[in-house]
Amino acid sequence: YNSTKYYHQPPHPTMPPTLRLRATGAASGGGGSQVETSELQRFSRPNRAPAVLRLKPVTQEAQLEAFRYSSGTTAIVTETDDFVEVSDGPPGSGLCQGERRSHDGVWTERFIQQTGVRGGAGAGKGAKGNGKGKGSSAQSRDFGQRMGRNSQLGQRWKESWQKSDDKEAGSQNLQVERHVQEVDDLDAADDAEVLQEWEETEVWMEPLQGQSASSSSSSSSAAAATPPSAPANGQVLMSRTWTQTGRDRRSGRTWKRTLTRRQVQREDEVVEESDEELEETEVNGDTRGSTRKRVGRSLETSEWGNERGGANKWRSSYSLQTLVNSSGEVCTRECIRKWYNNGEEEQNEEWETLDEYERAGNSRSASSANLLASDMKLRRRIKSGRKDGRQFVGEETEWHERWENQEVPINGELKVRRKKLEKWWRENAKNNAWGEHSVAEIDRNGGMESLEQRKWYDNGTERQDEKWTERPDGSADGTKEGARGSERWGEKWIRTSTGEAGQQTVEKWHDDGLGKKVEHKEGKRWVENKDVEWHHQEIGEVVGQGETWTVNGGGNISGDVWYEAWKEKQDEKSCLKTGRNAQGDTWRENWVEEYDTSGIRVRQQAEKEGSNARGDAWYETWIEEQEQKKRALKRGSNAAGEEWTEEWGEEARPDGSGYKWTSKWADDGLGNRWGDNWGDEWGSGGDGGKRWVEKWNNKGQNEKHNHDTSGRPEH
Repeated sequence: YNSTKYYHQPPHPTMPPTLRLRATGAASGGGGSQVETSELQRFSRPNRAPAVLRLKPVTQEAQLEAFRYSSGTTAIVTETDDFVEVSDGPPGSGLCQGERRSHDGVWTERFIQQTGVRGGAGAGKGAKGNGKGKGSSAQSRDFGQRMGRNSQLGQRWKESWQKSDDKEAGSQNLQVERHVQEVDDLDAADDAEVLQEWEETEVWMEPLQGQSASSSSSSSSAAAATPPSAPANGQVLMSRTWTQTGRDRRSGRTWKRTLTRRQVQREDEVVEESDEELEETEVNGDTRGSTRKRVGRSLETSEWGNERGGANKWRSSYSLQTLVNSSGEVCTRECIRKWYNNGEEEQNEEWETLDEYERAGNSRSASSANLLASDMKLRRRIKSGRKDGRQFVGEETEWHERWENQEVPINGELKVRRKKLEKWWRENAKNNAWGEHSVAEIDRNGGMESLEQRKWYDNGTERQDEKWTERPDGSADGTKEGARGSERWGEKWIRTSTGEAGQQTVEKWHDDGLGKKVEHKEGKRWVENKDVEWHHQEIGEVVGQGETWTVNGGGNISGDVWYEAWKEKQDEKSCLKTGRNAQGDTWRENWVEEYDTSGIRVRQQAEKEGSNARGDAWYETWIEEQEQKKRALKRGSNAAGEEWTEEWGEEARPDGSGYKWTSKWADDGLGNRWGDNWGDEWGSGGDGGKRWVEKWNNKGQNEKHNHDTSGRPEH
């Protein structure tokens, strides 16, 4: 970890120095390395005054006080790129004390330490409680204390530490406890004002060099005979934990920070893992914190904050994961989340990138050791995100957004193949909501393959939802649905296109909520942007009233047009047909049937007429009322000028009396006209009657006669 943000942490005394010289003399017992005489005279002068080491000042303006340390017989001087250390102690005892100072004189510290203590911490048993005595060689301990200061940061610290080597467990353990203060004046000693202070602890566990962490042999001979066993899955091979708890006396801010790093055996590989946590509290009650967790290639971080009373809150997180399933399919997932709430507005956002990989050849290994190896290649990248927010004042508006982009590698370059976007809003104070949606499918060259869109709204009284998809060739399809109270409606349409030709069909339906339901279909076909054929149909009913109808119609560019309508009610049925064709023919036909409340037909009426391009025309109509009254009319004409008319009727009275008649006339277009008519009439019960006959022409001929009959004629 990097702790320089808070204070300068000198290297632990067990770290190997860059340069280590040992001065020896007569009293030293010959221990240590032999160096040139001139070098010995620089650091140790036997039978003389203690050695003195003077450090060169950094600048002329800031003269540093000489760094003096007196040694009895032997002094060890260690110099690294950052500091100089002078230490001394009884030879062979493992006890030494001394001082360290940085080359620029910014920090200095004093220390005392004992090394090479054998055996467990307690008499009679080892550290693992296995019955080994204090003198056991399975364990050794080093321990010591340090006290120092940093003039640049205005900090001073005290520290105690203990390091132990456990050969049975094959591990090395280190425990450190440290107290740090930042003061206004380091030279004021106990009178200095403490600005902030904190406690730190460190716990390290790592394997001994040259031994497996899982080795459990109790002697060197046993270790040579039995090879170290392989670490178990999930076994912690190395761990380091650092904890800091502090308080800023000026602002009242307190904090706690924890950092853990470890190496864990995961199946056939060693995985690096780490955890970090930070929590801070201001004197006014505001809190904030952060976490960071890493497992192998996966990383998760988060931050959060909370003002006193909850008026303003926020949090954010980041995660990076590498995942593999049992089939060997691999993906990496990167996700960012943010959230805040300031009392008036709240918003939550998320962004995610998902990379899917595939293996070259037939390799399907699911081992995490092979993740993102050289034989892996990116198959697809999916970028997505979301946003959700709302306001607590005014219209109490809330908003939402979802988006997704899919990219695939094409010729070594990532290209977007799919884009999706969805947005919607809501005004809770007015119960009003609306939104839109789109999905674009894109081809390898960046052109649009299809575009799907949607728009909707709902104001509490009326709602509507419309969807449609468009394609570059002009084809499309869509739907629309809506409602207002109990009223409902909908629509579905399809458009196809082939070059400059195409067709479209539309289906609509409507329900007014009061029993009236209507379905409508229409379509058309076009060529070179000109409609060449069209048609429509309507089917409806009024539920509970026995009313239905059907309407059909259509036409084409040749001139053909037609229309048909059928209607049915409880008391009436009717039909109407009209049309014309490209040859000039026209026609119209309609009929009506009327019924009483018992469902008995009481009246029929029909009418037909037509014409053609040659000049022929005709008309026909007839009426019938329950076999009691009938009447018909026919007339026609042709291109030669001929015309003719025929009319007949019949009536039957309730007492059995009645009459029937016929009337005809014609015109040949050359000035000649003629006609005839006749009739029968009979009395009550069909008995007794008379007949009349008349014939005439325009030349003055007129013939009439009548006579009595026995009654109603049979024909």
